Amino acid sequence: MRFENVSFTYPGTDKEVLNGISLDVKPGQSIALLGTTGSGKTSLVNLLPRFYDYSAGSITLDGIELREYPRDFLRRQIGIVEQEPFLFSMSVRNNISYGVARPVTDSEVEDAARAAAIHDVILSKLPEGYATMVGERGITLSGGQKQRVAIARTLLKDPRILILDDSTSSVDTETEAEIRGALDTLMRGRTTFIIAHRIQSVMNATQILVLDEGRIIQRGTHEELVNQPGSYRRIYEAQTRIEQELEEEMSRVNGTHGA
Repeated sequence: MRFENVSFTYPGTDKEVLNGISLDVKPGQSIALLGTTGSGKTSLVNLLPRFYDYSAGSITLDGIELREYPRDFLRRQIGIVEQEPFLFSMSVRNNISYGVARPVTDSEVEDAARAAAIHDVILSKLPEGYATMVGERGITLSGGQKQRVAIARTLLKDPRILILDDSTSSVDTETEAEIRGALDTLMRGRTTFIIAHRIQSVMNATQILVLDEGRIIQRGTHEELVNQPGSYRRIYEAQTRIEQELEEEMSRVNGTHGA
């Protein structure tokens, strides 16, 4: 996939939200997008399934201009795991198989759930297992459980391209660690775009892009970016300091309780 001098303005506005984005992405690579709210991260990934078409420049997939692909074809090739995944008012099994454009067997659903680290939870904690109704009128799952159902759904879809849109930001650190293993399974062999605020979530990406006002202001690996002046190192140092302060505070609290 290649982005060449891509710019984008939302229809009906004159504010350019992406400007001059150029990027080469090889199959199986992971591209992380960092930046403040409004920097253009989500706008960039929304071009891939053609939720919007870019205003200028070129995006090619397998050498073919993205606009040449029908939207429904592209969307079958792309899996999205969002910050707040949506579950439907149907069984867990149907939630996992929803949107897969082919008949699926029970064993395929359960294999996807195992890979997403949610199979044992479904069997041990839900009253009717895979037949348990969830969603608006059913059992409400925790944030981490919903994420893993969404990951299982995406695994079953088996997309070529994966978009992780801040997919661990709404869960606690312990749950994030559990989801991280499922995401690693999901990313294996797929071209992945990762939107994140926590640097911990993107340190292993093939390439990290730091965006500001629709432009790429830094790019490189974690090791390259953390060793050069700029936004990435400032974010890394600030987040590291906050994590250390939290750990020290937790140690003091636990020490007080243990006294």
